[in-house]
Amino acid sequence: MIANSNLTARALILASGPDNPAAAEIVSAALRDVVCEEIELQRIDLGGRTILALLIAHDPAHGEAIRLDLERVGPEKNLDIAMLEIEEEMP
Repeated sequence: MIANSNLTARALILASGPDNPAAAEIVSAALRDVVCEEIELQRIDLGGRTILALLIAHDPAHGEAIRLDLERVGPEKNLDIAMLEIEEEMP
């Protein structure tokens, strides 16, 4: 992941699948060439399943490319991955 001052958009990346200690690394690897910043990572391992939630800041122009990269990587690594753009209300 590359830091940049144009990171004005936020997205929540959700990944789930069979118990996988490398789930966070798989998602991070998919984001390696994208301009984004990891804000928070939460992980739950329960009942033989891994659930991962990653909040990122990213350049709004790259949102679609990020989503497509995640959709490509998910099936290859046996993870269901979705990305939700977060729209924050301005005060």
